[in-house]
Amino acid sequence: MNPRNPGSSLPESFLREIWKDHTNFLVTPVLLSDGSPVHLIDCGVENTHRGGPDFLGARIAMDGMQLSGDVELHITPDGWLAHKHDGDARYSNVVLHVVLEDSEERVGPPVPQLILRDNLAFNRADLWDALFRKLYDRSPELPCFPHNILVPMRFKRKVLEQFGQARLEELIDRVTLPETEIVSEAQLLERAYQLTMDALGYSQNRAPFRELSSLLPLSRLRFVRNSFSENTSITFEALFFGVAGLLPKPSLAFDNDTNEYLLELNARWNAIQQSLRFPEVLAEHEWAFFRIRPANSPHRRVALAAALAEKYFSREDWDFRRDFFERGPIVNTGERPFWESHTSFSAGLPAPQSLLGEERGSAIWLNVILPARIARLRTEPESPSQRQRERALIEEWGSARTMSSAKYLSVIEQELLEGENVSSVRSEQGALLLQRNFCQKLRCSECPIGHRLIEKGWKPLGKV
Repeated sequence: MNPRNPGSSLPESFLREIWKDHTNFLVTPVLLSDGSPVHLIDCGVENTHRGGPDFLGARIAMDGMQLSGDVELHITPDGWLAHKHDGDARYSNVVLHVVLEDSEERVGPPVPQLILRDNLAFNRADLWDALFRKLYDRSPELPCFPHNILVPMRFKRKVLEQFGQARLEELIDRVTLPETEIVSEAQLLERAYQLTMDALGYSQNRAPFRELSSLLPLSRLRFVRNSFSENTSITFEALFFGVAGLLPKPSLAFDNDTNEYLLELNARWNAIQQSLRFPEVLAEHEWAFFRIRPANSPHRRVALAAALAEKYFSREDWDFRRDFFERGPIVNTGERPFWESHTSFSAGLPAPQSLLGEERGSAIWLNVILPARIARLRTEPESPSQRQRERALIEEWGSARTMSSAKYLSVIEQELLEGENVSSVRSEQGALLLQRNFCQKLRCSECPIGHRLIEKGWKPLGKV
């Protein structure tokens, strides 16, 4: 296979797309391997079940005769024998063998053979782009695609796992902030709280959430808990909405139930202000509301932050030995009924939704809490027990099943792993580091996959 020729190798799933859309991908007339023309009347029905030919009930015409039967696709003719189709009765009705390219041995079934490479309507440089636009409505993003098909899948999987381990170290460093030489558990707890708040802001509202955690450090949360011990749930909602600048006064704009709720929140907020006298609070204009999914509205995120503070962060006994929502929901359904059915004080949701989805809760657990627990372990004197506990946490992190639906993950699956899925968090985070630190910056020669391709003669984008 030639790494400079994008049409020299294709996943068989892509061959199916070419065959299904043969009127656009193949020239006219289509020629068989012996040079005779063939008319493709109907490509047949794609066989999506296990076993049997790839397409059933196709119709072709050649030498003035019309044939009906099945079609089997392979990269090369010897795929027929390699897949043991010659002795399988399910393939007895195959009337056409479609392959990407010919081979020297030319071992195939005793039926006409169509070589796609000799009939492509696209030049090799445009083939992949046309296929990707058909399948994904976009052009490829990885600079080494499709050439990386030449790299063994086992090697690519190994690279993702190694990068995943490097990504874990990044997450641990983010908690410990090495330049400040954080060593105490109290500082690690503060940092874990700050990063959790940062994660609640998603990309659009990270800045105000960071400011919110700065104005409400753990010491202040604990002071409020100790000073206003009655009905702590409403107390922390008042605190967070007040400091966030998102607490309106009761008015005719709200219904009666909401006004009663606001009366209680404002009363609590006024009492808190008299005790703490905040020198500064945020303003509503500092929050992003445009193009935010209703379930992720700033009001719901702030309500969730208040729930976390009441349930975990404000407690004197909260530390890294205490369970912290792990894989389950942070706030159980029914604990915050108003905010499970509202996006703001005046707007409701079509149906109740948990304040935090499973994917985001899992991300906080894996990207903040577990790395923070590993960081804490590393502050202990090294011992066999300490190393064993650290290995257990690292394995818990890496082997967890990913719940991410991020775009970068689908890009890696489609353009690096030939359609195979990324299932573990270690590989998912490795995919993030690979694309962010190497692919997007065109550091192909520093990437193990790119380096291997360069050794085979591939030239990265922009290189001559």
